[in-house]
Order: sequence, then C-alpha cells, then structure tokens
Amino acid sequence: SKMTAMTVHKDIPMIAAGSHAQFIKIMTLDGDSTQVIRHADMNQGRRIGPVSCLTFHPCYPLLAAGGRDNFVHLFRPKIPVNLDN
Repeated sequence: SKMTAMTVHKDIPMIAAGSHAQFIKIMTLDGDSTQVIRHADMNQGRRIGPVSCLTFHPCYPLLAAGGRDNFVHLFRPKIPVNLDN
C-alpha cells in the first residue's frame, strides 16, 4: 500500500514508514522488515488511523506517529538485533 510518511533514526539503524492503510513498518537500513505496528497497545488495542507523519526521538528508540484519527501515538519499536553494521 502507498507510503504516506517516513523517518530515519539518526543514531539507531532504523527506518519507519507509515501508510494510509493504518500500519507502520519498522525496517533496517537495508529495507528488511523487523516489525509491523497496526494497533496502539496503550489505547485498548485500538487500530491506528491512516498515518500522516512520523518522527523518532533524537536520542531514544521512541517513535511518534500522527494521523487522520487526530491522535498522536508513541511506540517503542524493537531495535534491530544486528547493530554491528
């Protein structure tokens, strides 16, 4: 599905890409998918809305996602295992 937002962490080799199809894909810098986020765990399992913006915290592995559902969701993505690259 069409990508609507993307961000790259400046220190951790991680990319996040959001979609209007209500999911966020976390990937390595090589493009390998490590996680797909579809639900906001802290919001009673509510499905995230169509993603329109993403940004990582500058120092920590935290991701903020905003969308057409008028919520900002915070996620702690799984860090890719191989950080030796």
